[in-house]
Amino acid sequence: MKSAHRHELQTNALAQRLDVAIHRLRPYVSTIVGVIVAILVLMIIWSYVSKSSVTRQGEAWEAYNQAVGSVPPSLEKLRQSAQEYPGTKMQELADITWADGQVFNASQSFVYNRRASTDALNRATSAYQGVLQTSSDERLINRAHLGMARVYEMRNELEKARDEYLKIKGGYAEYAKAQAERLSKPEAIDTYAWLEKAQPPLIQPPTGPGTPGRRPAFSPGDLSLPGATP
Repeated sequence: MKSAHRHELQTNALAQRLDVAIHRLRPYVSTIVGVIVAILVLMIIWSYVSKSSVTRQGEAWEAYNQAVGSVPPSLEKLRQSAQEYPGTKMQELADITWADGQVFNASQSFVYNRRASTDALNRATSAYQGVLQTSSDERLINRAHLGMARVYEMRNELEKARDEYLKIKGGYAEYAKAQAERLSKPEAIDTYAWLEKAQPPLIQPPTGPGTPGRRPAFSPGDLSLPGATP
């Protein structure tokens, strides 16, 4: 009997405490419900945004792969992909890859079309500097420094090129150090001084009336190399 009475007393005490708690919370019920609903809404929005972000990242990398996977790789598509997906990791990598392509094009036209080469180097510089200013990815930062070093080499700004090489860390560090040492040697200085002023060879037109049925002989002029006699 005592045990049953004790249990009854405990039950009554618990009921009284619950009743008091309910009375105290009753003015705040609408607020509590509102907070719970707000949390649920935020969870739904977060889930939607997360899924959308994953989808967007996938689409961005698909665009990048299509650009670099074409034969030859399409610099125009790379640029478009970077512009369509700003703020993504793909955009930074696309900018770096696009800038590398500009440096390659500049090297191809350096002697024969200096103006086009200079324009390509300027475009590459803008892209590299953009990555250096905004990216927190050390690998991309190192690639940007490497690209800027090559740009300065082609401009015959060898001290700036050496500085860029010496900023490089990680997997490119050993290669970059070797390049910095190479640029300090007299033969490298002489070569770039010559390259800055190098002119393309002139095509020599055929002379004389020619021979019927025989193709006329065209020959390029000589391009003097550093230290060679013209």
